[in-house]
Amino acid sequence: MVSIENQYHYLPINDKSISWDIYLTGIGEATISAGSAYPPCGHPDLYNFNWESGRVLPEYQIVFISQGRGVFESSAAGQAEVVPGTMLILFPEVWHRYRPLRDTGWKENWISINGEYLYKLANRNYISPGNSVLHLETSDEIVKIYERMWEVLAGQQMQNSYRLSAMAMEILSFSIDHKDEFSPADEFIRTVGGDKNVFKDRLLSEAMHYIWSHSHRNMSVDDVAANLPVTRRTLERKFDSLLGTSIGKQINYCRVERAKKMLRSTTLPVSHIALAAGFSGADRMCKVFHKYLSQTPGEFRIAARSPGTHRQNDSQQNKYS
Repeated sequence: MVSIENQYHYLPINDKSISWDIYLTGIGEATISAGSAYPPCGHPDLYNFNWESGRVLPEYQIVFISQGRGVFESSAAGQAEVVPGTMLILFPEVWHRYRPLRDTGWKENWISINGEYLYKLANRNYISPGNSVLHLETSDEIVKIYERMWEVLAGQQMQNSYRLSAMAMEILSFSIDHKDEFSPADEFIRTVGGDKNVFKDRLLSEAMHYIWSHSHRNMSVDDVAANLPVTRRTLERKFDSLLGTSIGKQINYCRVERAKKMLRSTTLPVSHIALAAGFSGADRMCKVFHKYLSQTPGEFRIAARSPGTHRQNDSQQNKYS
């Protein structure tokens, strides 16, 4: 017997939410068992589709496949394989279609989003219709963000909010980091200086990768050490001898860098950016900004949007060493 576990919700949109840089228009999840018809029934005509005709959306969607396999095709990207950990970025006015393989099914989470920030990302080529299929390694983290969005919706009578926008930004950040093909080693050398050869040390390289992949969530120095075959003391000594910095400073650095990107390019409140970047709250982010940048987040945002200040802001990073 085949089955589909499915829930979705389309949110009311008003002038206030449209004025945000990014806002949520819908959210859904479905577990499609092997042999089931796809897509699930019941969606509004605007979002429903079949494999033969495909679909064109009036907004963006981010679909994440955490289990199963399938196929995706669009007029801009052609056909691509879908495997566990695949993120599909669907663009407005771009024809597409996708479905799970009949012998595997799949588990999907999705959000529909829109807003000026998305079009800015597209104009800067951070996201593009021709590169809409991303294979990521952080399935559990992404699924947990979707789950938290459902919890927030349930607590606010299924209404839209800036908090949901921040969570949508958090999901979108995975695709931006993937586009950048980000290297923790390159970023450390760029801002702090030093010899890139030290990152040939396997434990140091793995620790840096873990920090940059997880520091947007609640994470401590003990967590980093616990995920490596080494004691905390040994890892701390390695950071000190090879990089001249501490694990805790590197965690703060990652969080500040995430916050800086959002402060530069969005109008999201500082309180929401703090949570999306991995800080426990706005007060904690303000303390870290003042310690390492000698600025509050608000002061950084004003300066970053003034001509000729980016180099000055970046030059302050040597305080992390």
